[in-house]
Amino acid sequence: AAYLQRTPSCVRAVNLLAGRGARIYNDHIALRSFVDAKGNSGLGFLGEVFEAFGYDAEDRITIPGLPVNARWFEPPEATNWPKVFISELRADELPAGAAAIVHRHVGGHYARGDAREAIQAGDAGALVAMLETPPWAVTAAEEEEVRAVGAFHPELAGAAEYAAWTLTHGHRWNHLTVLLNGAEVPGVATLADLNALLAGEGFEFNSAGGADGLTQGSAAVRLEQSSTIADVVDHTFACGTSRRVPCSFLELIHRHDGFRGFLGQNAKGIFSSTHSP
Repeated sequence: AAYLQRTPSCVRAVNLLAGRGARIYNDHIALRSFVDAKGNSGLGFLGEVFEAFGYDAEDRITIPGLPVNARWFEPPEATNWPKVFISELRADELPAGAAAIVHRHVGGHYARGDAREAIQAGDAGALVAMLETPPWAVTAAEEEEVRAVGAFHPELAGAAEYAAWTLTHGHRWNHLTVLLNGAEVPGVATLADLNALLAGEGFEFNSAGGADGLTQGSAAVRLEQSSTIADVVDHTFACGTSRRVPCSFLELIHRHDGFRGFLGQNAKGIFSSTHSP
């Protein structure tokens, strides 16, 4: 519910597709995190939460050109739950000033037992709150300093955007994903068709490769994905400064030939949906 409240574009898209008779299924959600100064893993911390609910850890994913580790998790077979894609930024690969900001705020969060205690207590509400509520609070100047890394180190621009977003939003879902397979949208046979339908309704897409300029991947690699530009929300930083910042977005996906997993090159393109304008 919290994701839908901060992502009105997703609500509008789902209502539009459902109104045309589509069957809506959420293929996966995604969460971001960090590796802290002592090597504690945000991916491992978050993965433990989902494994407690019966999810299985699957392939590790390499993200080309980004200092990011990722892994996806498969839900229990008897459920209709979405897959989960979790990533973590290796903050020590940022310039020293930006890395220090990340490490100062993340501290020992991933070494703490919050998740285990909530799991052992069977407290689903505490787990949901833990994911939705950022565990740290940065100032506007700190967020700007981290994001500015990309201006001086273009090769780290994507990493800086990832870090700034995660310092602002923590472990919130950054997207859910409408699966084209089985959706049975009238007049829609391909992901390009679905992109065109929503673009025609005014949705703004993250640019990518593909013949339509919006699609990550291809049928040849058995996975096609596209994503909207993140909705912006009002955010008040720790210093009291309020600003409109990119938050969460909607992804579309078409799986081919029974492919269940994810591709690093596609994921890298999807990450850019939350980049600042």
